[in-house]
Amino acid sequence: MFTAYIPIKLISERIENKNFLDINGKPLFAYVIKNLLDIDLVDEVFINYHTEEVKDRILEHFEDIKFVKRLDNLMNPKESVNKLIASDLDNIKNEFIIQTHVTNPMVSKNTFVDALNLYLKNKEALFSVTEHHSRFYSDELKEINHDMNVLLPTQELNPIYEDNSNFYIFSKNQFFQNDLSRIGKSSGIFKVSKFESFDIDTYEDLELVRTLISSKH
Repeated sequence: MFTAYIPIKLISERIENKNFLDINGKPLFAYVIKNLLDIDLVDEVFINYHTEEVKDRILEHFEDIKFVKRLDNLMNPKESVNKLIASDLDNIKNEFIIQTHVTNPMVSKNTFVDALNLYLKNKEALFSVTEHHSRFYSDELKEINHDMNVLLPTQELNPIYEDNSNFYIFSKNQFFQNDLSRIGKSSGIFKVSKFESFDIDTYEDLELVRTLISSKH
């Protein structure tokens, strides 16, 4: 019913070899892939890879995966994921897609399932967010969601939602309607807890996730 689409590259700019680092005895990529393979609603795990080494490393741990090599003109590590999806759309067998990253190892199987079921219920493209009840300022130190002269308790502030890159759920048709984008003006949100929402971008993120995963075992 759903295709899980995951772009994976060998080279990481901020954390060397990030996607393949050992996290509590398993490579980082294994956490998300294992969860997706265990979900009945997901019947295709589709990996867009850019070197054979990526494919070989993943095949050491998993079998039931579809691999498609990245096109030469999309090899730039900063390339938009939307462009990767667009290049692979004809190879994705399902109408419904969940796009995620292996750098989100804290997202639980249950969270994925709840989000997929919400999509099936509403048929509304959605993306994961982290909700914040904090005082935010622009780069010019202008208040964004509060008035510094009226110090409301933070729990009474209007929330701000962070696109946490945990996942995006949409149909092929919605992707086209949104001008080849995973989300659009009509997309809904799915709130993910702060505990699960870590996307590993920095060494600080990495150490926090290692600590959290170790504490669960």
